[in-house]
Amino acid sequence: MIPRPRLFSTVRAFLALTLAGSAFAQSFVMPEGLTEIQRERFKRFETFHIKGVCNDSDLDRLASLGVNTVRGYTIPSAEVMRAKLDHAHRLGMKVVVSEWMPHHGKNKNRDGSSWEFDYNVRGEKMIADLIAKVEGIGDHPAILMWGLGNEVHLDEPYLRVVNRMSEEIHKRFPHHLTSLTVVNVKDAGIAAIKQFAPDIDVLGVQSYSRGAVAGSIKKAEKVWGKPFYMSEFNTNGPWNFKKTEWGVELDEPVTKKVADLKACYAAIDASPLCLGSTIFLWGHATTYRPTYFSLLLDAHPEGRPTKKGSLDHLMLTPQAEVMVENFTGKPPAGNRAPVLAKLEFDGGLASRVAQPGEAMTVRFEATDANNDAVEFTTWILAARARKTTSVAGPFAQASAGHAVIPAPQAPGEYLLMVYATDGKGGASATTLAFKVPAPASDVTEPQSGALQP
Repeated sequence: MIPRPRLFSTVRAFLALTLAGSAFAQSFVMPEGLTEIQRERFKRFETFHIKGVCNDSDLDRLASLGVNTVRGYTIPSAEVMRAKLDHAHRLGMKVVVSEWMPHHGKNKNRDGSSWEFDYNVRGEKMIADLIAKVEGIGDHPAILMWGLGNEVHLDEPYLRVVNRMSEEIHKRFPHHLTSLTVVNVKDAGIAAIKQFAPDIDVLGVQSYSRGAVAGSIKKAEKVWGKPFYMSEFNTNGPWNFKKTEWGVELDEPVTKKVADLKACYAAIDASPLCLGSTIFLWGHATTYRPTYFSLLLDAHPEGRPTKKGSLDHLMLTPQAEVMVENFTGKPPAGNRAPVLAKLEFDGGLASRVAQPGEAMTVRFEATDANNDAVEFTTWILAARARKTTSVAGPFAQASAGHAVIPAPQAPGEYLLMVYATDGKGGASATTLAFKVPAPASDVTEPQSGALQP
């Protein structure tokens, strides 16, 4: 269990004042060309910068870390949403209330199957269903903006429905902001939004890697030309990673992710039209592997079922600490997470081929700002599973700096995931890649894959 400060009423009041009106280096500049009512909608950002996360759970802990905004992905019901908004408001926090929406045309399920959706046929019902929720929630002071879909393809039928939704929200609550999200920023997509959904107030931009974030910000300033926020971002995604010769992505070092995340925040804070950000993801993400975007880590790579909304058991990462320092101007008080500074196979390799059952030596180093003893735990995962799947582990090794791990007997492509933990609620982790060839294979397998600094 991670220690968490108890938020007494006086502390909550202090947080509410701090998060709602604290001084920050960012400076929002009201753009030209806005109507009077649009200027009123954006006036709050003269004293408020979005310091947020994707995930609307764990509000008390987030407030204690300087987070002032959370972004969800769907509205469960008006009653449940109002309770969450009430909780956020008591902490001085804001919520991006978002409704999930499908693509126009083909949509894919996680199992690879697909289904069709037609906004021309079903759009009116979607509008009616959303407005029923909007009216049930009402003019709540914790609502920062309404989000209408997440990374939905910018087809005309979808955008026309979104525009109607935005208009209906504005009819009921003229000072509420409406938004939709896009992947990076493309001229044609922005043109489509302006043409078919001109009532939208805010563009949510979703980009991953320091270069993509900086590029998307510049493009949003130039092409959108109105207020926007980074509705999802983090460091490099697997689509940008270097790969083994057999095509499995190689994780980047924790130290690089920390440096890149700092650069992302610097670009966000420097933009006069950027309202702030909600980083992805507050939690232990198990899609593919948890080392991609998780700001928190579970001791088990697959994650463990818990009471809904409770993230108490998850460990804080160095990436989360970058977020806290950006939001508050100082590192988290008390315990600091260990940083897994080095992870490699013998010979400095980031990947290798192992024979069935072979003893593989892996070497690791970590630093800890509190000088705590760091322990290392190793797991073997399936390399290509869409959801994190453990094959073997945990293999516990204290602070000896290396471990000898037996390769699986079964042929396949695997990841060696190593945690560095301090036993006080902090952790970092990354992976190496290896392959066990089929016994009958006569192909000479590559033996190298130098670890990049």
